Amino acid sequence: MLLSDFSRKWYCRAMLKTIIWSFISSLLLYMHLTASAGSIPNFEGTDAIYGKDDRSFIDKKFNVKMLELSKSIALIVSKDAVQKNFLYSLIKGQVLSDTTGINLCLDEVFSNHHTVYGCTGFLIGEDLLASAGHCFMNQSDCDNKLIAFNVQTRNETKNGYRIFNKNIYECSEIINHVFDDDGIQDYSVIRLKKKASGIKPLKLRRKGQIATSDQVFMIGHPLGLPLVKTTNAIVNDISEAHSFKTTLDSFEGNSGAPVFNSKTFEVEGVLVRGEEDFLQDQAHQCYRYQVYDQGTIDSPSIRGEGVNRISDLLPFLK
Repeated sequence: MLLSDFSRKWYCRAMLKTIIWSFISSLLLYMHLTASAGSIPNFEGTDAIYGKDDRSFIDKKFNVKMLELSKSIALIVSKDAVQKNFLYSLIKGQVLSDTTGINLCLDEVFSNHHTVYGCTGFLIGEDLLASAGHCFMNQSDCDNKLIAFNVQTRNETKNGYRIFNKNIYECSEIINHVFDDDGIQDYSVIRLKKKASGIKPLKLRRKGQIATSDQVFMIGHPLGLPLVKTTNAIVNDISEAHSFKTTLDSFEGNSGAPVFNSKTFEVEGVLVRGEEDFLQDQAHQCYRYQVYDQGTIDSPSIRGEGVNRISDLLPFLK
């Protein structure tokens, strides 16, 4: 009888300790994820792909409108890159300057941040996500990829990005997918397994089309980095019926990102292709961002990043 009483007391004490430590761990995790992004330094002043480098991480310093838009934009990664835990998941990555990453030169912007192989997507309905066609080619892609919203610099750890599970969604089905041989049309519309909670679909252009006099910007996940905004781009070719070209500074990983009209904040299209991202620095045995001439509105560059017009996706929203 004495042994039974003792056992019960020991069990109660052990359970109490477990509950207390679970609470403390959850509190510490919350404090870590809500900490300021200032703990991870940003680099400025290096050359961009088109003209002046104006890329910057989306964080609390941005105005309310930009923060609102960024909530609807997601990082798409393979399930193999995600380590699931009870409250959060770790998206595993490599530092850009590491040889196991891209081996980016140390003095290049973002070189000390983690790169993750993936794409970008954005919410266009309560449970609908738009992306590039080459990001969701078939049902296998749907089954083996995860969609993580609100990936910011404050989520970065020494091994990648730590994201609350509530911000991670799965693909249910591919509603439509187009990826033609010449890359003119390249988009996908997928359905999520559940409606996005606390996230608003982005506003899309419903009438008319973009002009060469329009300015555009983009929010996405270049190289699998946290949310990055790219501005000050011009539209330099609108001759194709299903796409247009612009001088947005973009990289692999930006595929599927929304391209916004700078005046209306409507989505004009889906970023799908572009020029070469890097060139090798033979002297330092590392890679640098490729630099192209932006040109002007009156005399635009012949180069540019390809954008699939959002009008191609509108029929699937009815």
